[in-house]
Parts: sequence; C-alpha cells; structure tokens
Amino acid sequence: MTPDLMAAGAQKLAEFQAKSSQDQGSGDREAAYGRLSHGEPDFAHGVALYLEDITVSFDGFRALNKLNLAINVGELRCIIGPNGAGKTTMMDVITGKTRPDAGTASFGSNIDLLRLRENDIAQIGIGRKFQKPTVYEQLSVFENLELALKNDRRARASLFSRLSGEQLDRIGETLQLIHLLPEAQRTAGLLSHGQKQWLEIGMLLMQDPKLLLLDEPVAGMTDEETERTAELFLSLEGKHSLVVVEHDMKFVGELTQGWKKVTVLHEGSVLAEGTLADVQANDKVVEVYLGR
Repeated sequence: MTPDLMAAGAQKLAEFQAKSSQDQGSGDREAAYGRLSHGEPDFAHGVALYLEDITVSFDGFRALNKLNLAINVGELRCIIGPNGAGKTTMMDVITGKTRPDAGTASFGSNIDLLRLRENDIAQIGIGRKFQKPTVYEQLSVFENLELALKNDRRARASLFSRLSGEQLDRIGETLQLIHLLPEAQRTAGLLSHGQKQWLEIGMLLMQDPKLLLLDEPVAGMTDEETERTAELFLSLEGKHSLVVVEHDMKFVGELTQGWKKVTVLHEGSVLAEGTLADVQANDKVVEVYLGR
C-alpha cells in the first residue's frame, strides 16, 4: 500500500471515529453497533452485569421503566415477578435481542452490551437458556455437546476435525455434571423434558459462559428433576454468574438458601430486593404478586 493510500485510510478512520463519538454522545448507538472495542470483560471490580435506567417501550407500553440491576461475579440471583413484569424483556436487552430506548448495560466494567450484536454477546461469555429446551433431537446426547464446543465450524474444519483428549474429558465432565452420563449415546429426542433441559444447559456450559441467563428452567419438571436442577445450579455458583427467572417459590427457596438476594420486578422496574423471606413479607410484593 502506498503512503498516499495509507494517509487517506488514516484520515477516513479518524473521520469515522469522530462521527461515532458524536453519534454516541447524542444517544445514537448505531455507529458503534457490532463493534467490541475493549476485548475481554474486566471483572476486577466484582460486578459481572450492570443495568442502569434501562427503558424499553413497545407501542407506548413501557416493558422496562428505568430498570437498575447489578449482578456480582459468581453470584446466583433469582428474579421473580408477575407476568408482564419485564423479566423476559430484561433478558432480551442483555442478549442484544431488544435495543432499549434509554439506559446503559455493561458486562464487567468495560463492555457496553448495547454496542454489540447478539452473536457478539454470546461470544464474550453470556449464555441464555429459554423456557422451552432447544436441542438437536436426532443426534445423541454426546453429539449435542460435541457440536456446542467452541471450535472452527467451517465445513472443511468440521469434516476433518478430531476431538482431543482434553475435549473428550470436558464432555465427560459435563455429562456427569448434568446427570446425563448414562444417557451419553441416547438419542436426544428420547430424553424426558427435564433431561432435555439439562442437555441444553450442558450445551451452554460447553461455550464457557461467564454469565448464564436461565428462564423458568424447572417448568414442567418432576419434583426429582427440580431437586437435581437446584443441585446443578448450586454447583455452578461461583464458577459462573447466574440469573434465574422463576415462578416456583420452592425452587427459589432451594437456590437462595435463606440468605441470597432475590429481586422482584413489577411494571418494568425493581419493586423489592432482599432475602426470599424479606420479599415474601413485603406488603407491595404480596399485593402485586404473591397474593394474600
């Protein structure tokens, strides 16, 4: 490349950066959309996720109304609230599916989530589990976990790839963790509903997530499956940050163990926070959610 072209390119880059700065200052994030400028998230301050004044409106209805929320590194936080409280919209904002009208969303101290696309957010370590399990039903349990491994997915690489001993060990450890080691060669479509939920969680874990968003993970599970799921989540606490949206108060009680913080959402903002006993005794929470 000639010096003239290099100089012209540098000038264009400077103009673009200046325009991006102006656009962001006026609240327009499109100029930086999809650009990850800070590398890996920095968790030195102990906060994994921070939402400040997040507002989302749909046709005049405020799904989120100046929502403020902080999740610490390694924390397991349960979020409860009535239908329409904004729980799903909150997760949509965190994962880049929905762009807020206002507010900030930070992953660690340096990553602005509102600048990133959905796939970028997944790549930096945020995994989401929807209520309905999504697995490859025609493949075995083992093959589902193999596909979820972080590696080169291009056709040629996939065709000639071989699992390393380390990868095999990792799949085996995950199978043990999600209670599916005896089912490793079973076709995923033959699993029970609860087992499919565990498999999808295992697939997320293969992606090395730093933050897991789990939407009503025990809906439709048997009592035994629910108990095992609580054990699984508690074993992940500390190694990952977990945000669990759930209506099952018994399950929430098992996860919070009487002392962990529970967040109650209502009409798009935080109504109350505290231990499960604290929020269950809160008159406002009783009125709008728990009932008398």
